Amino acid sequence: MVYEVKVNELAEEFGVHRNTIRNWINSGTLPAQEGPGRRYLIQAEDYHRLCDKFGRKPKAFPAAQAINAPAQEQPTPQAPPVPIRLSLSSIHLFPDPALADCCVTCGSCAGACPIAGVDDLDPRKIIRMALLGLEEEILASDWPWKCTLCGRCEESCPANVKILELMRSIRGQRDRAKVPHPIQKGVTTCLEKGNNLGIPKDDFLQLVKGLGTELGETICPGFTTPVDVRGARLLVTVNSKEPFVQPRQLMWWWRIFYAAQESWTLSSENWEGVNWGFYSGDDSSMKTIVERIVDNMERLNCQALLLPECGHAYYATRYGLEKWFPESARKFKIYSIFDLLLEYLTAGRINLDPTIHNKLTTLHDSCNYGRKSLKAFGHGYFSEGRTIVQACCTKFREMIPNSGDSYCCGAGGGAWASPYAAERVFHGREKARQIKASGAKLVVTSCHNCKDQIAHSLAPEFNLEIEVKSLWELVAQALVPAS
Repeated sequence: MVYEVKVNELAEEFGVHRNTIRNWINSGTLPAQEGPGRRYLIQAEDYHRLCDKFGRKPKAFPAAQAINAPAQEQPTPQAPPVPIRLSLSSIHLFPDPALADCCVTCGSCAGACPIAGVDDLDPRKIIRMALLGLEEEILASDWPWKCTLCGRCEESCPANVKILELMRSIRGQRDRAKVPHPIQKGVTTCLEKGNNLGIPKDDFLQLVKGLGTELGETICPGFTTPVDVRGARLLVTVNSKEPFVQPRQLMWWWRIFYAAQESWTLSSENWEGVNWGFYSGDDSSMKTIVERIVDNMERLNCQALLLPECGHAYYATRYGLEKWFPESARKFKIYSIFDLLLEYLTAGRINLDPTIHNKLTTLHDSCNYGRKSLKAFGHGYFSEGRTIVQACCTKFREMIPNSGDSYCCGAGGGAWASPYAAERVFHGREKARQIKASGAKLVVTSCHNCKDQIAHSLAPEFNLEIEVKSLWELVAQALVPAS
């Protein structure tokens, strides 16, 4: 005898939620087969066994709900599951268990996270696993490396749980040999060679001096690339990707410095601005890389530091300065790209022609410059970018949502360099939707990884007919030459 029943009928009969009935069916606690019209076919003996288990009197189903069916082959009995033994040994994953215990598993973080459900995990599950001591399972999972550390989860958390701190702690506890290879290689190479890609000093100097000569002979008469200039006001770091892959991109900033008559210099040693020790959770390496920048500031007697090419470079270096070198951080000014460009604009040191860029333009908010800087340093860069963009463009339109609620492009936290390309593109689907809905044909961003992800992954994947520019490129192209 087989009964034909509905989930809600069984839920009402046993006094449980209908999802509980579905869970019983999915787990095999209540063997059943899908039937017609959202009904399930249940063997009479299985139904009676469930009644006995819960001490309930079996219901007499109407004849219409009881159908004869050929006897089904009974599944092979399975061994009972081995119980999970929980421990309190996860203190090193989450230094403050009480803070994790504030999590009420409301799901706000999971709802905000663009990769919730990938690998069957989300921030809420990771928090509970850490609190319950499931260290091996967490450290073996690649989910924390597919997370971009964008901070939307923390932005939505009503209990202010430090989810990103946990993610970095998990990354830091993994065996270095099992860290995604491109990230670990970048850290190791930077420690050994002074930059993430291992560019030799002589090659770097030859490149930047050659580019300077070209610039001085064309757009910026008399320009030469300043290297190791003692007493220059501004020390400028470099993202090693530019001299390695896109060297001419360096000249956008140089054109702005030339127009603003800035006193600035590059360092010939340890000029890398990107700090992948932050990505990998390796505080020791992160501290060393930040310390080298401090050493360059003091060696060259500079007054200010610009970290121009990556939102992460600004965030990681400033975080490291305030954590390990607070006295040095107070001695010199730390510029974000927004601070410096607005200073030039408001002081009249550069003039811009907004008619140069006439496409409908939108601005992508960097997670590191935006909500993460707001939480860590008390100021997030939202309005500044819009002021600069609108000084360069005649037509501007916001993406919805934007600013602190903006979606990550999917490339942060080392994801652009990691091997998880499919997850990275999936993560960026919301950003692609935002861009398409805006109708913009020009997308401006303040971060290298964001630019690469949007231009080279999201645009072809989601058929976005757009151009993507970095903020400083936009400004350099709109410069009005001095008369």
